Amino acid sequence: MKASDAPVFGDSDWNSYRAGVANALTDVEADMQQRGYGLNTEGLTAEVAARLALLIDMPEDFQVLEALVKSLRPIAREAVRTTREDHGGQFVLLLI
Repeated sequence: MKASDAPVFGDSDWNSYRAGVANALTDVEADMQQRGYGLNTEGLTAEVAARLALLIDMPEDFQVLEALVKSLRPIAREAVRTTREDHGGQFVLLLI
């Protein structure tokens, strides 16, 4: 899917899209923490786009996704922290 075709706030499938972005971002955050790496917002946005198979063909598309990633990052970090505490640092490995 092209990023320009992604749902926007107010669309009927906005919540499911936002949840998908949050899940992908949580996976990226967990992966980066386990490896001891850090990514800036641009790097996280590129990783999320790759995991969701979003085609970013215009700078505006990247900026919109980047804003969503930036707003969801605290939620993703909290999900990683909670999972780490609940499972003693173990994460589910999803094989795609």
